[in-house]
Amino acid sequence: MTDDYKEKSPVIQTTHGKVRGTVLKPLYDELFYAFDGIPYAVPPLGTLRFKEPHDIKPWYGIRDCSKPQSKCLQVSSYTKLVEGSEDCLYLNISVKKLISEKPLPIMVYIHGGGYKGGDSSRRAWGPDYFMKEDVIYISIGHRLGPLGFLSFADSSLEIPGNAGLKDIVLALRWIKANASRFNGDPERITLFGHSSGSMIVHLLLVSPQTEGLFHKAILMAGYSMELNRLPNMEFRLAKHLGYEGENINGQVLDYLSKADPNLLVSADFFTAAEKSKGFFMPFVPCVESYATQNAVLLGEPIDLHRTAWGNRIPIILGANSGEGLGVFNNLKKNPTQLKDYQSSPERVLPSTLRNRCDPGKRRQLAQQLLSHFCEVHGHQLTMEYLQNLDSLFTHNMVHSMDRVIQSRLAYGKGPTYLYRFDFDSPDFNFYRIRYGGKEVRGVGHVDELGYIFVIPATFKLDQSRPEFTAIRRMVAMWVSFAATSDPNADITKPLVQWTPVTRFGTRMLLNISEDLKFIPQPEYSQLKFYERLFVQAEVPLF
Repeated sequence: MTDDYKEKSPVIQTTHGKVRGTVLKPLYDELFYAFDGIPYAVPPLGTLRFKEPHDIKPWYGIRDCSKPQSKCLQVSSYTKLVEGSEDCLYLNISVKKLISEKPLPIMVYIHGGGYKGGDSSRRAWGPDYFMKEDVIYISIGHRLGPLGFLSFADSSLEIPGNAGLKDIVLALRWIKANASRFNGDPERITLFGHSSGSMIVHLLLVSPQTEGLFHKAILMAGYSMELNRLPNMEFRLAKHLGYEGENINGQVLDYLSKADPNLLVSADFFTAAEKSKGFFMPFVPCVESYATQNAVLLGEPIDLHRTAWGNRIPIILGANSGEGLGVFNNLKKNPTQLKDYQSSPERVLPSTLRNRCDPGKRRQLAQQLLSHFCEVHGHQLTMEYLQNLDSLFTHNMVHSMDRVIQSRLAYGKGPTYLYRFDFDSPDFNFYRIRYGGKEVRGVGHVDELGYIFVIPATFKLDQSRPEFTAIRRMVAMWVSFAATSDPNADITKPLVQWTPVTRFGTRMLLNISEDLKFIPQPEYSQLKFYERLFVQAEVPLF
């Protein structure tokens, strides 16, 4: 087969059977091959619900992989309806060239969505921009919400937790085994993710299960030094759905195993008081309460970090200049929610401090944080402090990232490249526009993804626009990093030299806007204040 794309339905022999793909024409007209909906595990149905994934049996004949499969069962953030399927353990592969002189680097993406939503397919995150480069792009569907993160301490039930993470580990094993069949280099695999997907990448950097399955990582706006899982979520879910028994693991599991899956994923059982304090994610990764052969996390990430294999590999990490903009937009639309901040100032705390302090200490730390950013106490907050709250929540994200950087500098050998995405486009920052409207400006959470993926709101840009240039640069840097471990791409080298963070001296980062600039980190001066809060709470930083 030659790479003139004459073969419209290419067939590849994988370790588990043959798959037939298709040729796609992306937004900017250069063709690529797509193999969508390749199964990597047995569908987790019936008695396999909540259990760790099982390797799929080989199939006979040729499997059609020309279209994406269903996303994992969830409540859609757009329609608020239950969408997707329990049968969702599939991966999607986009390949620029099936034949080349040297095999291509591989970039594997983990989508975000609060561990409970999101879609891995090109319906949500089209890889068109990556397909201008010599790279293979792969995305992984994994179980979400209670289906992916239920956990029971009773070892006889065989549900220690983190099934959703174990899905990804099994998929990474499949990718490693099949890389060369798609013209990929099994020794140049980069794992990258955004938001909760970035948190998953962070967790897999400290899990012994993943050593050798990827060789570099990119973490975009999501960090998890502690897991902050709340107790009794399984029992509360069952009670919410009508269970009347005691909190006995086996009986709770029996009830949930028979429950309607749509009701499982749509159950909303946090109280109004809990929501006012900022609780909204019941099912997240956990420290597994007993060891198994496939255990992903047997300790808190902060502790695993100190000796993790992932400290040896290069990473890129970063966040957006207005990560707190979501809070700003939300309060602008729903000013009555300001009452939640007035009555529960602990809502502004990083989740680690909120979960690890007694109520008195929480309130005290929250008042300090509000006084620092807003110069008022919680009960005095008014709408004129929205900008200050935006800054506060942005710094919460930047500080969670800083803890990862400090841990890497203390215990790691691999280089750590730091970026800050700061492109404030009037019409191309799709998430800011979606939640705040065109009149709000700034660079909110998720806005950077419009510069590396084609999303449903994307439109074709005139190539003279700075947004088009930003896309070319950003994708080139990410692909250069995947190919060489150095993000300085041919098109960016003449403009800027991006070097890793250092233990001493000024904390420098790449500021990605209409221009690329290597500058001192603008948020750095506020981070010492957070360190004092952690000291008061007796919570180690790294």
